[in-house]
Amino acid sequence: MTVIFREPPVLLSVLAGLILGSVLRGADAPAPVIATVAEQTEGVLREFRLTGTVSARREARLSSRTDGLVEEVLVDEGSLVKPGEVLATLDTRLAEITLEMIRAEIAQAEVELSEAKRREEEVREISETGGFAKSEAESRKTAVRIREAALRRLQVRAKEQEELIERHRLIAPFGGVISEKIAEAGEWVETGTPVVQLVETENVRFDLKVPQEFLARVSSIERTQVILDAFPDKPLAASVQVMVPVKDTVSRTFLTRLALVDPEKLSAPGMSGTAIASYRTDHVTSVRLPRDAVVRFPDGTAKVWIVIGEGENEKVTSRTVRTGGTLGEFTEIVEGLKGGERVVLKGNEGLREEQAVRSSLEAAASGRP
Repeated sequence: MTVIFREPPVLLSVLAGLILGSVLRGADAPAPVIATVAEQTEGVLREFRLTGTVSARREARLSSRTDGLVEEVLVDEGSLVKPGEVLATLDTRLAEITLEMIRAEIAQAEVELSEAKRREEEVREISETGGFAKSEAESRKTAVRIREAALRRLQVRAKEQEELIERHRLIAPFGGVISEKIAEAGEWVETGTPVVQLVETENVRFDLKVPQEFLARVSSIERTQVILDAFPDKPLAASVQVMVPVKDTVSRTFLTRLALVDPEKLSAPGMSGTAIASYRTDHVTSVRLPRDAVVRFPDGTAKVWIVIGEGENEKVTSRTVRTGGTLGEFTEIVEGLKGGERVVLKGNEGLREEQAVRSSLEAAASGRP
């Protein structure tokens, strides 16, 4: 036999009332939110981003200064070199033999000059007593001058040959790293033939192409930083070094170079990155908010939740706003909001119009440099 227990109707009504009351009380409880105060500014910092590449201040394909056979290449790709360091040598044996021949001729010329001077002195002493004609004395003086000129000519030839031998060595004109080894030992090179490529690694710069519509903003840039793709968590401070006042007629861009502050030597020629330039606008009634305070919709509209009332009477109301530019974690509000108004920063998901809230204030961090 089945026994069915039934609750008294009065008891069921009491339980239903308690449950419904609890739900209604939960729905009416003020929602906890964190608010921030909209900040009015006299001019707002905006930013634009452009990609670019780290470049070397100096880069050169070092060439042979004379014809010859490569005897030895003393560096390889990746070698770090100092200014004045020998990078490669050519075979100098024939040039050195020629120099020895010239030096032998110099020695002979010195002997001949000495003999000519002796003969000049001899005739000068005898001519004083009338033993030689005057023409003979002049002839021997001329012989001395001829020998002196011949000696000077040989000495100049020797210096020229020494310089030629020196040109058989390839010297680094500046410090840097060897990026390419072009010639090898045993190859014949002619004057102007590249042997290695040298790239300076100190004082690198960041090159970017600035579109012509951004050109007017370059002069009002207040802060610039570069984020290298290889080190995204280590932004580098930068400043505009030079802007080449000639545009690329195809892309309508201007080459702009930034000087990098890189104490850790993170940057290297060829690295890619993004330059973030901040400039100040002329808006005097702009309002700035943290990005999280702005609720955006797929159709492009944006709104914020305004906290009105005080204490137990606090509630929220939504307001459509028009946004401007952004800078870091901040968004510029150009219409729909006044400075000093309280805006919900955290907890703005799922709010209803006129919903009661309990707010705590969080000051917006300054976005100024």
